[in-house]
Amino acid sequence: MKTGYMVADIMTNDPVRLDNKANIRDCAEAMRLHDVGSILIMNASQLLGIVTEKDIVFKVTVKGLSVDDTKAVAVMTPKDMMTLIEPSKDIYDALIVMKENKVRRLPVMDGDKLAGLITLNDILKIEPDLFDIMVERITLREEDRKLNMDNYDDVEEDEDNL
Repeated sequence: MKTGYMVADIMTNDPVRLDNKANIRDCAEAMRLHDVGSILIMNASQLLGIVTEKDIVFKVTVKGLSVDDTKAVAVMTPKDMMTLIEPSKDIYDALIVMKENKVRRLPVMDGDKLAGLITLNDILKIEPDLFDIMVERITLREEDRKLNMDNYDDVEEDEDNL
C-alpha cells in the first residue's frame, strides 16, 4: 500500500544532534529544550548513533550511573546497529520497517550523508489511516505481556503450594 508521500516529504530535515563528547545530561537537556525523544550523536557530519529516552532510563538511571560522567556514546545505539531508511522510500515502507524492527525513529540516510529523521508520530500525522498497522503491533505486544503475567501467576501459585 503506497501512500504517495515519500520519507523526504515529511522527515525532520534538521534533527537535534549533539557532538560525540556530549554526556547524558547534555542529551536530556537537549531533549527537554527541543521537546524530542531522541538525540542523534555525531562526529562532525558523520552519524555515530542515537540516544533515546529509553536509553537514558534503562541504561543510565536504573543502573544508577551519573548523567554527568556517562557519555552519550556509551549508551547510544551505534549506527551499524540502527535501522536506517532512504529519503526516496514511501512512508508506508518506513512504517513497515519501524514495525518489523520495533523502533519509532529512523535516521534518513542519503548515501553516507544524514538527510534527516522520520518518526512514527511524523507518519501518523500525515496518514492516520496507517494507525491500524501499529495498533496490531500494540495489541500483539499486550497479549504477550498478559501471557507472561499469566505464567507469573502460575509460578506464584506453584510457590504457594511448596
